[in-house]
Formats: sequence, structure tokens, C-alpha cells
Amino acid sequence: MARPPLLPDSLILDLIAELRAQHAVLTGTRVREELERRHGHRAGVARLYRLLARATAPPPAAAPPTMATSPRADAADLHAQLDAALERARLAEHREEHHQARWAGEIHALREQVRAHLDASHRLKSLELELLDRSRELASAYLRMSDLESRLQTLEQR
Repeated sequence: MARPPLLPDSLILDLIAELRAQHAVLTGTRVREELERRHGHRAGVARLYRLLARATAPPPAAAPPTMATSPRADAADLHAQLDAALERARLAEHREEHHQARWAGEIHALREQVRAHLDASHRLKSLELELLDRSRELASAYLRMSDLESRLQTLEQR
């Protein structure tokens, strides 16, 4: 089977630009499907993704403009930046301390709840044992009562 003709990079890059205008998110699969539809073959995967990456790469960041300023203005600007950075650091430290204090309070409250539940569980066990003892005493009392009632009936019948 003969190999399909190689599509020029410019044609694929133009197609990528066209599809990017139509779709917010452009995938290699979408480009390959469109190549198949328009030209009868999909192009190589590695080549296509290389071209797609080149076409969708963000432009390089431009260097900040440099203006000829006096050393005093530069120093003042640097001091202002330093002051702003120190203020941000102070606020971040304050937020962190507040955050730590809040969570320390939450942890303390949860520990107290756990301690109370442990105390309640120990108390519950002792109450269950006491209830069991009282139930036995009550059953014993019922037996004694029935024994005494039967004795009483025997005495009354004589």
C-alpha cells in the first residue's frame, strides 16, 4: 500500500489556527479527524502533536521595559516594594497565628468531648453491672415471695 502524500506543515498549521478559532479546547484527535475528513489521511501522530504544541504555545514573555531612572527613584521604588512585601509577610503571619489558634481550640474541644464520652462509657458499664445486680436481687425476691406465699397457703389449709 502506498504511503499518502506528506501534507506541508503550513497546511496543518493553518488548519490548527482555523480549528482554534472554532473550538475553545483543541485536541490532537480533533485535528487528526479533520485532516482525515479534508485530505483523506490523518498525518503522523508525533509530527501532528509537535505542530500543535508549536501553534498553541504561549508567546514568550516580553522583557519589562527599562526606563532610565535616577538611583534615588530606584532606591525609593525598591524600598516601597520591600515595605509592601514586609506588610504582606506580617499579614500572612497574623493569618497563620489566627489559624493555628482556631484549630488548637477546635482540637481542645474535641479532646474534651472524647474524654467526656470515655467517662460516660465507663459510667455506663458500671450502671449496667448495677442493673444486672438489681435484676438478680429482684428475681431472688420474687422467688422468695412465691415461696412464702406457698407456705402461707399451706398453713391456711391446715
